[in-house]
Amino acid sequence: MLIVHAILAAIAIAALALRPRSGAATLAALAAASADAALGAPVAPALAVVAPLTAFLAAALTLAALVERSGIADRAAEALAAGSRGSALVLYALVCATCAALTAAVSLDGAVVLVVPLLLALSRRFGAPFAPLFLGAVIVANAGSIAVPQGNPTNLVVIDRLELSPATFTLHMLVPGLAAAALGAAGIALAERRALATRVVVVPDRERTPLSAAERHAALALAAAALTAWAAPLLGVAPWWPFAAVVALATLTARERPRVVVPWRVAGQVAALGVVIGALGIAPPAPAHLALPQLLLLAGAVAAAAALANNLPVSVSAASLLAAGPPAYAATIGLAVGSVATPHGSVATLIASQIAGDAAPPLQARRFVALAAAGVVAATALLWLTF
Repeated sequence: MLIVHAILAAIAIAALALRPRSGAATLAALAAASADAALGAPVAPALAVVAPLTAFLAAALTLAALVERSGIADRAAEALAAGSRGSALVLYALVCATCAALTAAVSLDGAVVLVVPLLLALSRRFGAPFAPLFLGAVIVANAGSIAVPQGNPTNLVVIDRLELSPATFTLHMLVPGLAAAALGAAGIALAERRALATRVVVVPDRERTPLSAAERHAALALAAAALTAWAAPLLGVAPWWPFAAVVALATLTARERPRVVVPWRVAGQVAALGVVIGALGIAPPAPAHLALPQLLLLAGAVAAAAALANNLPVSVSAASLLAAGPPAYAATIGLAVGSVATPHGSVATLIASQIAGDAAPPLQARRFVALAAAGVVAATALLWLTF
């Protein structure tokens, strides 16, 4: 029976690896998961992960639509373009810093949802090179998401399953997260140095107008959602549902309500991967204390699994097999940083590509595998120094 489960898992993973944006690939993965379920594979654990994730992503997408409609994205694009003083490289650094700050505030999924429309505005209005800005934002959001508990849903899964303290998590993961994000941003800048050597069109300074009623409402909604996402883990509550509640209230009180966007395709992909990976159940447990070489091996193994099968379903298995301590934090690094190696390894990457549409550049595995590996090694080594 294990062979059958392995074949079905391979079908689902291969379909999404080859065509992560394809509806047909999603249906193939769901078909494999349905066959696994018919053979007795547990479905409830996957649904327990997908339900809050879908609510959170729907809220984040709706919030992004609210912010974009208000005009704040264009205003922010003007500010970033002005701050770049015409340099695409400086603009790239500003975008990466903005994405890192948003990741800490509203998680990596919320960050890419808010940043990608901003990047499209920068490209459309100021001639900014979209590809390097997009790639930099994606890798910074994913790699930097390990710095704080609310930065990544996988962090919350590990914290909840192993009963880790949010404050202790931040103490151990802040520096590794920042280092992994900086390393990834530098790698993209180096690879895209020709595109980033161009000039950005900067419009002459003009008198700033006060925020409109729609912009004030969107800014307040964004601030309230960010505060909720930040405070919830400190209170022992996963931020998914409180965040969704704040966005729902903001949507209902908006003069022009944005369209509620539910990422059904992403939800289906994660659910399918959760079922087929859960059916295998062959990962061995790790002891509570490991030396640096063993931590690197563990982080690398989890990173490979996350890149192949999406980090969210893998996080459920990893959290149930690890003990609290250095191995748990090393696994968290592998889950987040390793997931950037493939287009389907992270939900945030899938969402970013979905929002960018035809403008999204190809995510070349050859480039991202090297960056992911370097980030995992650097972050794990820094983590080891904190114990």
